[in-house]
Amino acid sequence: MKSITTNPNGFAALKYDGTAVSWGHERNVFGEKFSYSTTDVKAIYSNDGAFAAIKNDGSVVTWGDKSTGGTTYSNSHSLTDVKEIFSTNLAFAALKNDGSVVTWGDSYWGGSSYSVSADLTNVETIYSTNAGFAAVKNDGNVVTWRLYGGGDSSSVSHQLFDVVSIFSSWWSFAALKSDGSVITWGEDDAGDSSSISDSLIAITTIASTSNAFAALKQDGSVISWGDPQQSDTSLVKDELVNVTSIYSGAFAFAAIRKDGSVWTWGRDIYGGDSSSVAEQLNR
Repeated sequence: MKSITTNPNGFAALKYDGTAVSWGHERNVFGEKFSYSTTDVKAIYSNDGAFAAIKNDGSVVTWGDKSTGGTTYSNSHSLTDVKEIFSTNLAFAALKNDGSVVTWGDSYWGGSSYSVSADLTNVETIYSTNAGFAAVKNDGNVVTWRLYGGGDSSSVSHQLFDVVSIFSSWWSFAALKSDGSVITWGEDDAGDSSSISDSLIAITTIASTSNAFAALKQDGSVISWGDPQQSDTSLVKDELVNVTSIYSGAFAFAAIRKDGSVWTWGRDIYGGDSSSVAEQLNR
């Protein structure tokens, strides 16, 4: 077996000979119809209810719950010369080799990009939250779609240029620009960094939980924002110096310092409290 792709309801395995084998919940793994060729497959992708496979000729086949992208309907004729596929919880976005994008699935979860279709050209890569997509173009500009879940970036669109990478929580985005500054947008507390915007400079990378972000600065310090239960660093503030890397789970963060020690914050029961193993982490 070459690889296995999962969604919450089943599995899709890609064999070395290019055939795909699926198993799990009937609706989300097989859908209403399962009558396509599963040979010559290059890669398989998934969302919560369906699978999508790119074949070696660049075409795409889909299966699973039709409402979440298991059937492509009118977009199927456009799914050729596909380079990579991205997903929200209930929709797919295919990036083609010419830099254009084709979307399908639940329109409220990013399956419809009609409102921005004219702007989806020369796309380099795509990022997603649970419900929204953000595409970075070759010139560093960003295009987003779906009104919620980070899909609406209208409040910061004038700042979304020279973007080198985007990070996402469940409902918000954070864009890292070439000058080391960060622009955020989206739902809930995680999408609002206005109170610390002056500090979001000289950033090297960002980690995210379900509803918070943490940014590592060039000087080895860390700044975190979003849901206070996940982003509050007050108990480890003095320890977040000389940090070399940061990591995240769904509700907590961990940072490694140059001396090899590990410091954590976030929701205690999900890894934010590492006091029980502190001796092992910090020696």
